[in-house]
Amino acid sequence: MDVAERNVERFLSLVRAWAEAEQDIEAVALVGSWAHGTARPGSDVDLILIAGDPGRYRNDDAWLRRFGALRSVADEDWGVVQSRRAFYEDGLEAEFGLTTARWAAIHPIDAGTARVIRDGMHVLLDRSGDLGRLVARVW
Repeated sequence: MDVAERNVERFLSLVRAWAEAEQDIEAVALVGSWAHGTARPGSDVDLILIAGDPGRYRNDDAWLRRFGALRSVADEDWGVVQSRRAFYEDGLEAEFGLTTARWAAIHPIDAGTARVIRDGMHVLLDRSGDLGRLVARVW
């Protein structure tokens, strides 16, 4: 395991522990290149966070600082998913896609969501079972 992989593993461990302690976080999944094994040095870490109140995390940077020294944050709007892209001092870039359980329940599943799941999704936390049901619907 190289340095980048160790840094990402440590980062994911911190995210998982934080999410388990936050009762408002219902589910967390790793998606993108790190989930489907095609990450290269410098690849960002893509996460989906299902929360009861995603606005709580869109309007506050304090929780992002739990995972490292924060250099900057950029917000993106993907419709039902709002993204916080965190740039950390150690060079790690993480995109946190914030949404509600509604995202996992949308029927029919939109093509972009289905592609994200088929390309690889590693569930880190699934209190409600929403992600498991979503994955089963795609496959």
